[in-house]
Formats: sequence, C-alpha cells, structure tokens
Amino acid sequence: MVDKIQKEIEERLAESEPQVELLLCELNGGTVRIFIDHPDGVDLNLCERVTRALANCARTTRSRFRRPAPSDRSPSRIITASS
Repeated sequence: MVDKIQKEIEERLAESEPQVELLLCELNGGTVRIFIDHPDGVDLNLCERVTRALANCARTTRSRFRRPAPSDRSPSRIITASS
C-alpha cells in the first residue's frame, strides 16, 4: 500500500515541484507522513506548495495534509496526512 501512495506522491511532485526529493514515505494506520528535501533547503513556503500539490492525492485517500510546526528547523520537513 505504501508503495502505491509513494509512487503517486513522487509523480505529483515531479510535475509540480521537480526539485523536491521525497526522502521517505511512511504509512502508519490512517496517517501518511512524508519527508522531503530541496537543493535550496526546505521552508514553510515549500511545505505549503507541496501540500497544495498533493491535495488531490489527499482527497483520493480521504486524508488531509498538515504542515509542520513553525518551530521545526530541521533540514528536511515533515508533511503528515491523516484520515
């Protein structure tokens, strides 16, 4: 199941944000968590763009995407979807 979701996320990112690298996609119960990176770093604006790019994916899987807390200053960000 996670392979199918990861493939769909990678395809959508390739179209909308080609420089974004999907580092990891985790499925835990009703939650999909993705870890992303970008050559120029990851900031809140990028997380918002990725969230919008994956919005249709969220509807398909009946999930919603959240951006990480502003206090997250790690080199890659986490975007979580939960149903």
